[in-house]
Amino acid sequence: MKANVILMKCPETKRSYGVRIEERGGDWLRTWAFPLDEGRASREGYDRTKITGNLSPAEGFNGCPYCGSKEFVICGRCGKLSCWNKEERITCGWCGLTGDITTTTDAVSVRGGDM
Repeated sequence: MKANVILMKCPETKRSYGVRIEERGGDWLRTWAFPLDEGRASREGYDRTKITGNLSPAEGFNGCPYCGSKEFVICGRCGKLSCWNKEERITCGWCGLTGDITTTTDAVSVRGGDM
């Protein structure tokens, strides 16, 4: 089993967190989320993690450690991941871009927290 950590940010708190992911059958499952500052993430190399495939929540996935959301969006400007509470309008936790959600998918091609 291959496992890694990717970075996300909570738009409500502007705080980053790590999400442990496991590869299963060419896709990825989000298994656990935990508070993680960007400095530590960089030292651990999590900002260089590259994944491609579906990024679905595993059964029992705890979601964002700050707001509890189990959903995410990819910012159209910076390409980074933020949690999402299924509102039509969101502000990216990383770059501050505000916009409407037009499509959703679990299929991603992302690299760490620094696109």
